Amino acid sequence: MRGSLRLILAYTAKFVLLFLCVLICACSKNEDQKGKSDKPATVINGVKESELTTVILSPKAEQRLGIETSLVEYRSIRNTLRLGGEIISPPGHESRIAAPMAGMVYGIDSNELLPAGTQVKRGQAIMNLLLLTPERDLAGVREAVEVKKVQLEVAQAQADRADLLLQDKATSKKLYLEAQAGLAAASASLKAAEARMRLLDGTWMESAMEGLSTFILKSPVDGVIQRIYVAPGQAVSASTLLFEVASQDPVWARVAVYVGDVVRIDQQKDAIIQSLGNAGNINVYKAKPVNGPPLSDPNSVSSDLFFEISNPDGFFRTGQKVSVSLTKLGSGNRIAVPRSAIIYDIHGGSWVYLKTASYTYSRQRVEVSSIIDGYAVVTRGVNKDDEIVITAVAELYGTEFGGGK
Repeated sequence: MRGSLRLILAYTAKFVLLFLCVLICACSKNEDQKGKSDKPATVINGVKESELTTVILSPKAEQRLGIETSLVEYRSIRNTLRLGGEIISPPGHESRIAAPMAGMVYGIDSNELLPAGTQVKRGQAIMNLLLLTPERDLAGVREAVEVKKVQLEVAQAQADRADLLLQDKATSKKLYLEAQAGLAAASASLKAAEARMRLLDGTWMESAMEGLSTFILKSPVDGVIQRIYVAPGQAVSASTLLFEVASQDPVWARVAVYVGDVVRIDQQKDAIIQSLGNAGNINVYKAKPVNGPPLSDPNSVSSDLFFEISNPDGFFRTGQKVSVSLTKLGSGNRIAVPRSAIIYDIHGGSWVYLKTASYTYSRQRVEVSSIIDGYAVVTRGVNKDDEIVITAVAELYGTEFGGGK
């Protein structure tokens, strides 16, 4: 009996061990299959970039496209530092005009003032300032008109009496002339009082200004009216800011340079100025260095450099942000290709076409660090003595994608 029990226990233990072995093998196999299926990415029909960018032309097609090639070589390219700058008016070419005395402003040829943005010449009249007397309230002006009328009547009576006495030879010529002068003064005083009353009463400019003194305000420089701070018909006190004029030709570019880079800048070389986002390198200007105020900003740890730009066409405006390329001290030989050899795709990537065999061209991605004097400085993508296409690159690009003829 005991022997049978021992035999049963032995078979049971063997069965349990066999079952555990099978279970462990099954789990391991599932884990292996799960690991194989959890790849981070799956690429279907993967093709290398280099296999997509080769164009083989027929001799006739190459001749029709007018393809020309050149060998890549090292060129002595000046080291540059590209920074942001701001267009400003040169010191002494920007002016703010204030009222020299109390008065009322109005235009030169009409009630309207010249708008901001108007081109003006030095000495050109900008606005008139109608001078006001201390009596500004309407009641006081009306009282003054009545007083002036009485004074005019008295002066008229005196002048008439002097005329009769002169005819009867009962007075001298001197007294007669004094009476006439008094009459003229009283008449002018009445006209001025009536003009002030019409002005303050709302009866406006042409009739009012006839009897009042005016002060013409002129532009002190050639330039553009930047701002107008008053409205026509506005009464202003002395020292009120009226308008601002800034010169537009020439202008200065102010560049804030990190103080650690100032000693590396060749401050005797011209700077290259262009507008922001100028990918086509059009409207590129040279600016000569000038001595400006030695200013520094401790917050940005920078010092200012100044360059003068001729701006006859008004392309640059005061306050405009621009891109400035400064020349560093020293120069070096770097791989440079003609700018015409670079083609850009719709994503902004830069490419060149390498000639790998007769009538065979391969499009190669390159990294362009800068474009200087018509040459693109290439940091990666091509090597010295590589043969690249420099003419008809766009036509070759169109041929590759089915847009060429």
